Amino acid sequence: MWPFAIGGSVLALAVLVAVGTWVYGVYRMSDPVPPVLGARVEGRTIVVKFPVCPTDVIRRVEVTDFDDDTSANPHVLWWATGPTTTSAKKGIARLWSGEGFERHAPEPARSAVPRSLDIGYSDPSGDGRDGVFTLRTISAARLKAGQYWTDDGPKTAAQIDAQLTCNGGG
Repeated sequence: MWPFAIGGSVLALAVLVAVGTWVYGVYRMSDPVPPVLGARVEGRTIVVKFPVCPTDVIRRVEVTDFDDDTSANPHVLWWATGPTTTSAKKGIARLWSGEGFERHAPEPARSAVPRSLDIGYSDPSGDGRDGVFTLRTISAARLKAGQYWTDDGPKTAAQIDAQLTCNGGG
């Protein structure tokens, strides 16, 4: 009796493991990892690199308080619209300064900048990308020239853009 009970238990366990592995594989394939954006600190400015294709158009960059969980719409700390420079059009934004944008909000007071920032951009359709950075993490990141801190570690602007599959040679 015992050999059959143990054999049946082992068989049932093997079936559960196989089904679980299959479900995990389907889930991972259907939920692709979104591309990461990068940030670095330069003096009093945070420089952000968004992953973009050459044909992407950035309409608006926005920084919100990631820790603001008291409302459905987190507090917007800073924004910029209408990129005018090549670097801004390629997804590089210098927060707080507005350099490279037609219009931008004034620099927030240092005391108004929270520990965690949700930084994102939107295109003309309203779609876009965003990421969350803690000031402590990007301030402490040991980066080489031209690198940005990402959730995946240091990356260059080219590495950040290479995460995307671009049409038209990008």
